[in-house]
Amino acid sequence: MSSRGKHAAGRRAPTTSDPELIRQLAAGQVGALGELYDRHRTALRSFIGRATNDAHDVDDLVHATFLAVAESAQRYDGRDSCRPWLIGIAAQLLRRRRRALGRFVSVLTALRGSSRSASDPRSVLQARSEVERALAGLSEAKRITLLMAEVEGLSCEEIARALEIPIGTVWTRLHSARRELRQAVDIEGAREP
Repeated sequence: MSSRGKHAAGRRAPTTSDPELIRQLAAGQVGALGELYDRHRTALRSFIGRATNDAHDVDDLVHATFLAVAESAQRYDGRDSCRPWLIGIAAQLLRRRRRALGRFVSVLTALRGSSRSASDPRSVLQARSEVERALAGLSEAKRITLLMAEVEGLSCEEIARALEIPIGTVWTRLHSARRELRQAVDIEGAREP
C-alpha cells in the first residue's frame, strides 16, 4: 500500500452525519454525544481558547458546551455540520459567564463600599483578583452557596433544594460568606498603594 493509501486508511470518514448524531442524542442515545465530542472538540476548544485568551477553564467550557448540546439536541436546526451550532452554544455560555462575573464584581464593589468604576478595566481586573483571593479563603460550603446566590442568581429556596439543606443553613452560610468576603476585601483594599 502506498504511503498515501496508508494515510487515507488511518483517517476514517465519519460514518454518521452530525444531524443523525443529534437526532440520536435527542432520542436519549448518549453514545452519540461521545462521537460528536470526538469530532468537534478540537475546533470548539480552539474557538473558546481564542475567545477567552486561553483562560484556565477552557476545557471546562468545552465540556459545559457539550452538556448544553445534550440538553438542547431537540432544538437542532438540522444543518449538515453542527460545528456552527456548537460554537453558538459556546458563545452563549461565554456571554453568561461574563455577565455573571460582572454581577459578582458589582457585589464585591457594593460589599467593599468602593467608588471604583466597573467600566475601568484595571479596576475590574483588580476586583476580580481580590474576589478570587477572597473566595479561596472561604470554606467550600460557603463559597458554593455564595456563588449560587450571587453569580447564578438562585433564590435561597432554590439553593436549599439543590444542596438538599435547610433554608436556614443557606441563610447562615450566605451571611457568613458575605461577612468574610467583605473582611477579606477590606484587608486587600488596605494593602492598595
